[in-house]
Amino acid sequence: MNEITIHGNLTADPELRFSPGGVPVLTLNVAVNRSRYDRRTGGYTNLPPVFHRVVAFNQLAENAATSLAKGATVTITGQLADDSYTKDGERRRGIKLEAADIAASLRYATAQITRNKRPDTDPAPEPLPEPTSEEPAA
Repeated sequence: MNEITIHGNLTADPELRFSPGGVPVLTLNVAVNRSRYDRRTGGYTNLPPVFHRVVAFNQLAENAATSLAKGATVTITGQLADDSYTKDGERRRGIKLEAADIAASLRYATAQITRNKRPDTDPAPEPLPEPTSEEPAA
């Protein structure tokens, strides 16, 4: 599997919506600042930022929507995917990052981690009582 990692800042609050089937879908816009070393000046030169559209699904989408806000610094790992759609009758095409994991940077912020219960680790339901045999007395 080919994965990429980006590190940048959210340019807007995360947008959580639900698919017709009820699957949580989160959209993020991330600006990645870049710089390059300039030998002539002996220092770094800032380059224009690169903007990435990121989507996340399921529990990751819900957790990120609850935890993140505009301006948060994040590191996101995932796979690139085609982002083709039609708007106003015109076919548009781009690339989006489908997030496998999202981490908030603690360089300039603090966080309180609360572990959510995973659906696949819920305790097993209580067993049903054994049926009793009620045979008529002879």
